[in-house]
Amino acid sequence: MAMHIYDLGWILAQVLLLLCSAPLVAGIIKKVKALLQNRIGSSIFQEYFDLYKWWQKPTILTPYTSLVFIIAPLVYFASVVVAAAMLPNFFGIQFSFGDVFVFIGVLTLGRFFMTLSSLDTATAFGGMGGSREIYISVLAEPVILLAVLVNALRSGSTTLAGMALDFQAVYLSVASVLTCIAFFCLLLAENGRIPVDNPDTHLELTMIHECMLLEYSGRLLAVIHWASMLKTLVFLVLFSLLYLPLSLPLAVKVLLAATAVSVMETLKNKMRLFKVRVYLAAAGILLLLAIVAQ
Repeated sequence: MAMHIYDLGWILAQVLLLLCSAPLVAGIIKKVKALLQNRIGSSIFQEYFDLYKWWQKPTILTPYTSLVFIIAPLVYFASVVVAAAMLPNFFGIQFSFGDVFVFIGVLTLGRFFMTLSSLDTATAFGGMGGSREIYISVLAEPVILLAVLVNALRSGSTTLAGMALDFQAVYLSVASVLTCIAFFCLLLAENGRIPVDNPDTHLELTMIHECMLLEYSGRLLAVIHWASMLKTLVFLVLFSLLYLPLSLPLAVKVLLAATAVSVMETLKNKMRLFKVRVYLAAAGILLLLAIVAQ
């Protein structure tokens, strides 16, 4: 029992660290993006101020929505927190917690409830955003399973801890490079980043994830944005642990991946919705080539 409590303590410490760091990483991505565009940009701590601002505002609820509208942000936040707890422990404690298929299922549960909430408001833009979110998830999930298969073939395990790369080794093989590129494309699609979605846009006709949040306000909106920041950081950590074949400390790899996101959003524009399938199909082809090369 003592060992289980000890493990639980490290898991909670990891989750708290990720929760506290998620707004900072989101701020770093925005700051680097601004610098690349010859702008000063906001402070890297601006996301903390925004969360505090939303938390202080009243939550406005229409009488025409159901309980789903209220519990969806909480389920979304809880699903991302559970996913963060399932990451391989990066405090040096070696234990296995969580299977990659459970990890995918938990994140899918949060997305499902957020889609339900967008339909629950019965607004045109909310329904449009929810349908687009499901369209992208249907295309992305088979490619994610291919990425899992590549790592499962390499490590012989489907647990996240068993699939993690050794920090002291460099895996510069053809299969590892192709998998790294493909999963980075998936990372952008799963978190609504350019070229799949633009998280900074205010044009309703081009929104996807943000379009589902138009009816939220106050603390519920703060919870959703905090969960989205945490999800981005979880994917950056997962990318660094499982797919970035460099012998570097985890924090450095996460910062490099965050910088790569900023560079991608500076060099590329948001693509048309029906070109997303070509984008994700290209990632799937890279993973198939990685399987053959492996």
